[in-house]
Amino acid sequence: MQIRQIKVVHFRGIESLDWKPNESFCCLIGSGDSGKSTILDAVEATLSSRWFAFTELDFLACDTSRPIVIEVTVGELSKALKSDERLGLYVRGWTAAGVLRDEPEDDDEPVLTVRLTVDASMEPIWELICDRVDDPRTLSNRDRALFGLVRLAGEDARHLAWGQGSVLSRLTGDTHEASTRLAQAYRAARENAKLGEIESLSNAAAKAEGFAKGLGAYVEGAYEPGLELGRTGLSSGSIALHDDGVPLRLAGLGTRRLATLAIQKSAISEGAVVLVDEIEHGLEPHRIIGAIAQLKADQETSATAGRPVGQILMTTHSDVAIGETGPERLRVVQMIRPRRQAVVLAPTTPDPIHTLLRFTPRALFARRILVTEGNTEIGMLLGIRENWPARHAGKPIEQMGVAIADGNGSQAPAMALALHELGFQTAIFRDSDTSLSPAEQATLTAAGIQIFEYGCNLNTEQAIFSAASDELVQELLDFAREERGNDAIDNNIDIKIPELTLAVIRTDFGTWEWFSDLDGSQIREAIADVAAKKRWFKDQRIGRGISPLVWRISEADPGCALAMALYQAEAWLYA
Repeated sequence: MQIRQIKVVHFRGIESLDWKPNESFCCLIGSGDSGKSTILDAVEATLSSRWFAFTELDFLACDTSRPIVIEVTVGELSKALKSDERLGLYVRGWTAAGVLRDEPEDDDEPVLTVRLTVDASMEPIWELICDRVDDPRTLSNRDRALFGLVRLAGEDARHLAWGQGSVLSRLTGDTHEASTRLAQAYRAARENAKLGEIESLSNAAAKAEGFAKGLGAYVEGAYEPGLELGRTGLSSGSIALHDDGVPLRLAGLGTRRLATLAIQKSAISEGAVVLVDEIEHGLEPHRIIGAIAQLKADQETSATAGRPVGQILMTTHSDVAIGETGPERLRVVQMIRPRRQAVVLAPTTPDPIHTLLRFTPRALFARRILVTEGNTEIGMLLGIRENWPARHAGKPIEQMGVAIADGNGSQAPAMALALHELGFQTAIFRDSDTSLSPAEQATLTAAGIQIFEYGCNLNTEQAIFSAASDELVQELLDFAREERGNDAIDNNIDIKIPELTLAVIRTDFGTWEWFSDLDGSQIREAIADVAAKKRWFKDQRIGRGISPLVWRISEADPGCALAMALYQAEAWLYA
């Protein structure tokens, strides 16, 4: 099964949403309170076989005068869903252009639309709708189970035991035989508790182990059925999965989550719709990568074999997770205020986003992004930002939902435009030694993307050294020597300014006039030129290291080009 369209009205923090997922794997990202988890909740509430209890809190702003309405249109239908004996009379058509119609034509994909309605009575109603049929069909939980939905949110240990409604009970045997086999298992448990000798249970445990290993769950020994007696004595939940004699529910959170997801997914025979909220929860970076890679591989294997692929809708706040997912699968959720309209946007030009994923993927979780031109600028700004909260009531830029991203040099304009198309507010901080083309300038201006730069064809090194006092020039040189070594810096300067006594520059830059025919601005320009060409500060760590000196330079001369560009960027970041 795959979801073709999701419509949400008046649910939780979303007043309206109309999204057509066009990938079998979609990773929802965005800033906090953008509605990512709410979208998964809406899908689960509509397609899950579980009964959902609704309260006032599920209505936007607790306003129960208007109903919650969620419609989910599902394609890649199983034969059971398309049969007239089941739900086939309500089949609609989904065109290649993504248009839904009640009278399907030959080239249309068969789809079904489930509508969930909740009014002030708090009684949910699940219906199958199609305008071709006079009356909607009310769906039972057994009907909804046919849509093959799996949800992994927090900890759900019920699927790690053979209790009522757990996936393990389904894995134990055929639907018609499950009750009989479980009854035999319970009798055997009462008699001698040798649960491993019960073939149906041990087979299900072995299947569960294989599925869990595939997603990266740690397995210490082997999964096997074991007895867990609670205060109520033997019950359906008393037979649970054990790993090397230890109940699996006592394993680490990450292993429990992966095992639960693997077991649930394996129980769906034809292409499950898998919802994963914050996949990184409880997992180390290498297991995040492994789990996502396995989920993608499973879909690719199914597609190659001609089997239903299913669909994965995932949320994350992990830069590791979005890096492994890839830009083509990313979907950015933006909340348009004050109407609370949620929109889901896909990258139309993935190359700049791919570059961002290489250099600063965490920026994609912000609301506003300042794209810098390179390592010097991003390091410098990341350091200087530590001085800004004192000027803004103690607020750091992160509290404003802002991030600073590396634009990888000449790709900065394309990256800013790509982020703008995804709904982010963006601006660019760049030096001025290379001018933007008229076409780039026009496109950025049309998009409302501001550009902060020094002007006068200055690069960052020139902007820094030209405004620095003699004392601060000396401190910049001392810092460069500490980072790059005395010989490297001295040799660079000696080649550029052979008539300047290096011993003087080592100890007291202010005495230059005694030893050279060059004036102060000429020497500063020469040092800045060699600093840029020899890449003294072209490193994020080093750029951050010089930031205290840059801040002192800008404060000492607030009218200089360096200070003006920094102040303009600061004003935009705190706007």
